[in-house]
Amino acid sequence: MQTGNLRAGLVGALVLISVAVGLGAGHLLWGRSVDWYRPRDVSALPPGPENDLIRYGRQLVDDTARHIGKNATDPSKRFAGNNLACTNCHLEAGLKPFAAPLVSTFASYPLMSNDQVITLADRINGCMTRSMNGTPLPENGREMDALIAYVRFIGEGTPVGVRVPGMGLLSVAQPPEKPNRDRGQAVFAEMCAICHGPQGEGRLRTLDPVDGYDAPPLWGDNSFNAAAGMNHIAMAAAFIRSNMPAGVGQILLLSDQQAWDVAAFMTSQPRPQRPR
Repeated sequence: MQTGNLRAGLVGALVLISVAVGLGAGHLLWGRSVDWYRPRDVSALPPGPENDLIRYGRQLVDDTARHIGKNATDPSKRFAGNNLACTNCHLEAGLKPFAAPLVSTFASYPLMSNDQVITLADRINGCMTRSMNGTPLPENGREMDALIAYVRFIGEGTPVGVRVPGMGLLSVAQPPEKPNRDRGQAVFAEMCAICHGPQGEGRLRTLDPVDGYDAPPLWGDNSFNAAAGMNHIAMAAAFIRSNMPAGVGQILLLSDQQAWDVAAFMTSQPRPQRPR
């Protein structure tokens, strides 16, 4: 009888230990940080219509000018009014944290804004008419399908309705002094003009505009229009602070004040007007 009780006690203890180990492992896995921003090799996807669409979506993000820019190789697809690329703002094809990434985007739409339901297609066409200074993509066209397929692909596994850490832009503190475009012009000349040009004209990848820009134009006829988000000083300051000069890592090179000053200078420059 005592042996039976001892055996039952040992079995019970082992069960409790197993449960505890399982719960502990579960908590470790549940709390483990997921790298939502890891590189995605779309070329490694197996053949198939859906994966072909994802690959085309990545091409549209990286080489927007070639496919749907104002000088696109197919005249029927010249939807943009400039030769900017999506990745000029959504850095690293939408995979760089705090650089307007696209990782949580698919899981965030549709959403309500000003008592209206906004779909992902609506949001993409907002970029087309403002940042790209062009016309909307056909909502049932291959280009829209491809962009949505790519955004869905890089967001696989992200929680619905929740923006994962790193989305949007890193908030920038209010500057000690009022933003000053003259100071901003001096910082721009020292830190930014080497890539974006002394007149903000940008730097083309090659002599052919269809190849797009290594560094986009920040004002002028070839830039985003006055309705674009980057023409708002607060958004421009946040983007500049955490992402510029290009290639900046953990050590940010510009102060909060400098970011605000450069944003004040940039947003004061001429650019295409708001669309009707």
